[in-house]
Amino acid sequence: MPETVAERIAACLIAGLLLVLAAFLMWPAFEHFKGEATVYRMFCASNRNDDGPCVFRDELTSVTETYKAFPDQQSVIVWIGSEAPSKLDNCAVRDALNWRCTKSDKKVGTVELSMANGRLSETVDGYPSPSLTLFYQAPRWRWWLVKMLETSGLRRQV
Repeated sequence: MPETVAERIAACLIAGLLLVLAAFLMWPAFEHFKGEATVYRMFCASNRNDDGPCVFRDELTSVTETYKAFPDQQSVIVWIGSEAPSKLDNCAVRDALNWRCTKSDKKVGTVELSMANGRLSETVDGYPSPSLTLFYQAPRWRWWLVKMLETSGLRRQV
């Protein structure tokens, strides 16, 4: 029994969607293979209670941060959004998902930026950075979902 044109179009659309889904799921592995890790941060347009969850309708995306680790050089570079990259100081690097860098600043104190198993953390003189209460790391799929809603106009932007 020959296929109709509609059946061929439907099969092509399904195959295309499966290919896009596979690429989306494989992207982090390819990124880590290159020694990079991207952090997807979001923020809440309403007040969050003591690091509690943000209501989905109030979540907004921030710019992404990409970290490239060089274990052989014990260094990490970072670029935020499309800005120029900068090098982090005094680093101990195991791989793209596990490293720690420290910087002493007379005005701020000792700032420690570290990534453990892909989770970014930042401390100032041993205490969690105040920026972490406003901007929080989110799963990549959730960040992209909110980003698509923002760009489609279905969600407000700040």
